Amino acid sequence: MGVSFLFIQRLVKVCRGIIIITLTLFTGIAAHAQAKVTFGKGNVKNVSVSSSSNATDQTGIKTLMSSGYLPNKNAASRLLSQATVGATYDEIERVSNMGIEQWVDEQLAKPNNFRLESYVQGLHQYVVDSLRRTDGSKTLENTFISDWFFDIAWFQGSMTSNDLLRWRVALGLSEVFVTSRISPFEGNPYALASYYDVLMDNAFTNYRTLIEKITYHPSMAVYLTYMNNHATDVANGKQIYPDENYAREIMQLFSIGLYQLNLDGTEKKDSNGKLIPTYNNTDIANLAKVFTGLSWGDSKYLGDSYKNYWSYTKKLKFYAIDSSDAYKRWWITNPRIVNGHEVGPKTFLGSTIPTRSVQDGELDIKDALDIIFNHPNVGPFISRRLIQRLITSNPSPAYIQRVATVFNNNGSGVRGDLKAVIRAILVDPEARDCCNNGQFKGMLKEPFLRYMNLVRGLNLTASGGVFRNVMRRAYDKMGQLPLFSPSVFNFFSPDYTPDGALKGTGKFGPEFQTLNAQTVTGYINALNSWLINDDPVDFYSVFSGEVYKAAQDPRFNLESDYSLTRNDRLSKLLDKYNLILAHGRLSQKTLDSIKNVLLNIAYIETNGVPNVDSAFRRTRIAIYLIMSSPDYLINN
Repeated sequence: MGVSFLFIQRLVKVCRGIIIITLTLFTGIAAHAQAKVTFGKGNVKNVSVSSSSNATDQTGIKTLMSSGYLPNKNAASRLLSQATVGATYDEIERVSNMGIEQWVDEQLAKPNNFRLESYVQGLHQYVVDSLRRTDGSKTLENTFISDWFFDIAWFQGSMTSNDLLRWRVALGLSEVFVTSRISPFEGNPYALASYYDVLMDNAFTNYRTLIEKITYHPSMAVYLTYMNNHATDVANGKQIYPDENYAREIMQLFSIGLYQLNLDGTEKKDSNGKLIPTYNNTDIANLAKVFTGLSWGDSKYLGDSYKNYWSYTKKLKFYAIDSSDAYKRWWITNPRIVNGHEVGPKTFLGSTIPTRSVQDGELDIKDALDIIFNHPNVGPFISRRLIQRLITSNPSPAYIQRVATVFNNNGSGVRGDLKAVIRAILVDPEARDCCNNGQFKGMLKEPFLRYMNLVRGLNLTASGGVFRNVMRRAYDKMGQLPLFSPSVFNFFSPDYTPDGALKGTGKFGPEFQTLNAQTVTGYINALNSWLINDDPVDFYSVFSGEVYKAAQDPRFNLESDYSLTRNDRLSKLLDKYNLILAHGRLSQKTLDSIKNVLLNIAYIETNGVPNVDSAFRRTRIAIYLIMSSPDYLINN
């Protein structure tokens, strides 16, 4: 397309830094013409307000904090851009009528109503049943399926479930507690689906519950190499030490980070002005001893090898004793029986797990997770990570502290309540006030979220309610899909700073780490394929000879917008998709530029009815250009 190059140029400018918004809004009272006392917009310190309503309901304070109003549609759309993977116009309208806090509370109360593992299994069974018509020997056990069965399940669930917030939070958790198909379980959709179900199930439970579920999941054990981790031993003349990988990463990436933190997420310093490490190599070595004796849930002994697809769906089994020699050399009378779990005291992070019998060794894991859970870094560390995944790359220390305080105590004496933490993140004044974050606010939209914004925002609908979408173009063109990270460090680092305006500011732009010449042009080309070529779904046959199912390979239906493609109604078309996709953030300059492009696209109508081809082109190109603009790409 001839129009796209201009917008590629504009898009490339994004990599120079997050858009700086310099306009500052304030409401204040001057004192002695010297100092300003600012209140409102979330500033209510030492302010009390009496209202005509119930004096205990904080109505007056909520008014000053901007939370006492129903949101307009732009504000509703902005919330949904942070709290969902994509929103329809109907959902935007619903939030604007319902209110932000009410919508968040409703979402937090919804149960998980979609099981990815079950969907994968159902699809697998469909393949087996189909193949058995010509080959009666086919079973689930001998019929191969690919990892993209997980992607089909993920897309189906995200497009049909009504627990929208859970899907967005689980996606964020998958980028903190990282496992990936780039691993020994590449090609196994059960390994991916079962692990993702853990994230879905525990998105609103407790952090302590979540890290235990993750620790006992075989996908994590394989990915971070503590599956069949053995106590210190000498076997066949070779010294064996416990694998330290998980011990390191559970501290560095999943809980406390590298350096001691204040409650507001800022790093503590010693008397010499140096950062204070949270742990050292001795801590890692001792914690590694804790995670010994764990094997597959369907294993017979410590050291047993992986069995089948479903081995990845069963909780790890603890073996105090390594009796593998008795199984491997069953004919000998005196097999070598040794401890599988490391006995003795284990000191790390300033606490000591006491010596206990090897049979009680699994209690070491419980104690270790409790020690990590109660470390003072966890609140600010996890709060910052989740804020970055939902709201902004650069939350203020005050924002982090408010959320970390809720992590430490949800108001009822409970630590680690993720439901309370997610609520605190979303309703915080810094999240809700688009003018309260200072410079470098917001975040670059993740590549995969842009795709989901498109298919959900344009209300892609499968006539039978079933989608068949492996989403491969999202990965091939932009390099991102759920559970496809190149490493345990995710697609991008939370502390990544791109070249440009951010350099030297102490600010971060994590998602810019995914931005390069290949992914920029890939995104533009993918938009062209999804929109202009009207091919938003990657339909794959799940077995050779399968009959094509057109109902599972839907196209966008935008005919209701065709009446807005007339020259005198183009502004209404742009306003609609500015609201749905960018919550009204497109500047007038951007809107005018897009409108000028559309006016130069031939438009034909007969008796007031727009020509289908010209209306099709104008509608699609309008959305294409909106989603190519920096105003859309920076979500703030």
